[in-house]
Amino acid sequence: MNVYLSENGDQLPTDVVIRWVSRSDLTPIPRSLEFTVKLVDGLEAKLKRGVTVWSGRENLAYKIVKTQKAPPLGEVQGKEQQQAMSVIALLDSCAPLAEPMAQAVVMQNAPFSAVLRSCGAYMRIGSDFAVPRFSCFRGTQPSYGVARVLQEEGAALVLAGGKLQVMRLTDLAKQAPVDDIGQVDSSAKVDSEFLELQQVPSFYSVDDSGAIVTGQMGESRVINFMPRGDQRQLRNASCVLVRTKTVDSQQCQQIQAGNVVTVGGENLVVITAAHAAMQKTGAMESTSRLWMGKLVNAS
Repeated sequence: MNVYLSENGDQLPTDVVIRWVSRSDLTPIPRSLEFTVKLVDGLEAKLKRGVTVWSGRENLAYKIVKTQKAPPLGEVQGKEQQQAMSVIALLDSCAPLAEPMAQAVVMQNAPFSAVLRSCGAYMRIGSDFAVPRFSCFRGTQPSYGVARVLQEEGAALVLAGGKLQVMRLTDLAKQAPVDDIGQVDSSAKVDSEFLELQQVPSFYSVDDSGAIVTGQMGESRVINFMPRGDQRQLRNASCVLVRTKTVDSQQCQQIQAGNVVTVGGENLVVITAAHAAMQKTGAMESTSRLWMGKLVNAS
């Protein structure tokens, strides 16, 4: 639960940090950080909105986007009441993707890395692909457009070892497991074909000749229209990770979103991983929660 005020040091004392949560996701902003601290020694002035902090096993930089000061804790230190403040921060290199654009970005047949840079993200990616069309108008958050591009490509952004890369969902699911939770499966489970058929649509479009172009239409599910989509994009858009299991465990920060874990003999992709530490009755309690799923409609 390390939190640093500078890249090379100035760590917040562990007795000041009440709660710490590091979360990784398969989203355009693949890391976020939440922590709660006791306000001592002018700490509030050092944790203002817009300030950068560093945290986690990879010592990544996070930009503070929200602070919330709580009422007094009922404790007195010296002559002052003790108070706590909650902080939410986003991965600094991708945080601009969550902010409304000051000007529109419209690109065609551009590298995905160029799309990210045009929207303010500055982290280099290890793999790239051409984006047929991308548009993000002034006043809208580019993260939605980036997520749509990735969906049409059947891919996800994965941050591993401090490096960002684009991985196709089919390649993601084929990875070797990084851990085996065991043969006894006590995880929370979700299994509903009814919801899947309503929330994971098939797509269709119209080509230049006016003919109907379809994606995966094998099952009776919700159908959506995708403007100017080709058959590859239509099929990719229906290929998704569906959450099926949630596992609570002792803290395992080595497991992050994008890893494959074996649960009860079944290989599942980690969609979200949250690693937490919390002070309880004078002791530090560390836990992890993994939201995992399987690939459906893979082509």
